Amino acid sequence: MRSFDIAVIGGGASGLAAAINAKRTSPGSSAAIIERLPRTGKKILATGNGRCNLSNVDLSPDNYSGTCKEFIKRTSGFSVTDFFMSLGVICESDSAGRIYPRSHSAASVLDALRLECSRLGVEEICGLEISGIDRNNVSDRMMLAVKASDDIISAKRIILAGGGMSQPALGSNGSLLGICKALGIKTIPAYPALVPLMTDPKLVKPLKGQRADANVVFCANGKGIKSIRGEVQFTDGLVSGICVFDLSHLYELYKNSECELRMDLLPDISRKAVRELLLNLRQIRSYASTDDYLSGIFTRPLGIYVLKRALGNCPELTKDIDDRMIDKTVATLKSLSFPVTGTAGYERSQITGGGIVAEELRENFEFRKIKGLYACGELLDICGQCGGYNLDFAFSSGALAGKSAASDLLGRQ
Repeated sequence: MRSFDIAVIGGGASGLAAAINAKRTSPGSSAAIIERLPRTGKKILATGNGRCNLSNVDLSPDNYSGTCKEFIKRTSGFSVTDFFMSLGVICESDSAGRIYPRSHSAASVLDALRLECSRLGVEEICGLEISGIDRNNVSDRMMLAVKASDDIISAKRIILAGGGMSQPALGSNGSLLGICKALGIKTIPAYPALVPLMTDPKLVKPLKGQRADANVVFCANGKGIKSIRGEVQFTDGLVSGICVFDLSHLYELYKNSECELRMDLLPDISRKAVRELLLNLRQIRSYASTDDYLSGIFTRPLGIYVLKRALGNCPELTKDIDDRMIDKTVATLKSLSFPVTGTAGYERSQITGGGIVAEELRENFEFRKIKGLYACGELLDICGQCGGYNLDFAFSSGALAGKSAASDLLGRQ
């Protein structure tokens, strides 16, 4: 049996931050990270397309959803950029407020985290998967059972930082959610979030590879729920793009309804002005093919697609598009609709929605029902928008959970 004062289960962003802050708070305590993969931090290397978008200038709770969104107020006093500065990583923000390491390299972020763990004496135990947690009432320790082994690890304080189920190729399997349920901890069922949405393949097949700036509205049973402006991308049977990712969590809430995405392809122009524009284009290109009618506004394939969606069989020449056809085209341009039939799944999702509900945790990320057990990061029921929000919460919640566990340990020694 191996024994530690503090054991962190999961060696991702939140787990590494938890271990570092635990050891900084209580240098004399022994701490270990237990990771099921051969090496810690694999998923960090893929964040921000390898550039590691680790935070954002605007960390308002409005950028999050889920029962734990108010935890953002608890982490507001923790600065991820200051934390990384203490690790020797300089950060900078872009024009959209996204914060990156100045190196624009996720590898430099992971290197800094692992170097600090090594300096502090945090032991990394890789290649072990925890299958259960049990409290020893005699020693006041918690026992961690190792999967497919007789090995047992004991610890005075345990921090759950195992993440969700997204991107399983990078090591995520959501096993800690099952352990939480076995402990009687209330969770919301996991689901893919920040993920492309599925639609009728026939509707998007002609648009494969096309992109469009649009105001996108997620609708349920004909009612608009939320809208976001951004670039939409079309692939095989899928609609994606950052704006779609940021709306995708709504599918889980409304999947028993008739869901659709409605796109305003000319969001800066009123319907009246769009009509005048199309009337003018009809005059300018009167003897051109209708395939070229909208090519001055959109790419040619997208222009052709809009006309076919609006009119079905199009006239051969632009001059033969009558006013009634123009009105139909205006309506399509301002509300191009795609049914939502599902998501692209965990393989394509950036994060996992659902997880441990807020009522299970104290303000210091300790479970109300189980003294000495903490949770942080993606295990919690919180979902941020694209732009560094989720990684910021992983680092900040992990660091605060680590500090809380170590402080509590010091208070009881």
